Amino acid sequence: MSLLTIVPPMPGAERRFKPFVDFVQAAGWETEFVRLAWEGSQPNFDSHALFPQVDAQTAGKVVLGFSLGALYAHLGAVRARHLILGSISPFFLEDDDEPHRWRISYRAGNADTPADVLVGATEDAQMHRRAAAVRDFYRHCTYTVVQDAEHELWHPNYLQAIKAALDRLGTRATAPT
Repeated sequence: MSLLTIVPPMPGAERRFKPFVDFVQAAGWETEFVRLAWEGSQPNFDSHALFPQVDAQTAGKVVLGFSLGALYAHLGAVRARHLILGSISPFFLEDDDEPHRWRISYRAGNADTPADVLVGATEDAQMHRRAAAVRDFYRHCTYTVVQDAEHELWHPNYLQAIKAALDRLGTRATAPT
C-alpha cells in the first residue's frame, strides 16, 4: 500500500483530519503526519523553523498539505517525491495584499518536484492568484480548480480531486518498470 504523508496546518490537526485520513485509507493509501515542534502562536510569521522539520520527514515521499499545510509542504518538502498542495495560503513575500506574511518567496520551493496544485473554485481572488503562481513555479504540475468548493478540504469535490491525484500516483507507484 502507498503512503501519503500529511503536513498539518496547525497544532491538533491529526484529530481534526480523522475523517480525511479515513477517506485516504479507503482510497488504498496509508497515512502518516509530519510531527512538528510548534513554537509560539500559529502561524508564526517570524519563524522558518517548521520548514526544515518538514524536509527531514518528507524526503522521497508523496506529501499532502492543505492551506497552511500546503505552504509548509511547498517550502519544506523540497526533497519529496510528489506534492499535493491544496488551497495554498497566500502568505508569501509576493503577497502584498496580505498584512501578515513570511518574508520568504514562494520561489523558495523545489521547482523540480512534481506537484498537484488545487484551489477551490469559489475561493477569493488572492487564493487563485497564489495557486496559479505556485502552479507556474513547478516544472511538472497538474492544476485543478475544484468546482463549487470553497476553502474546505471536506467538500466532496475537493475529496474527489485529491482521490484522482492519489489514484494517478498509486498507479505510477505500482506500475511495472
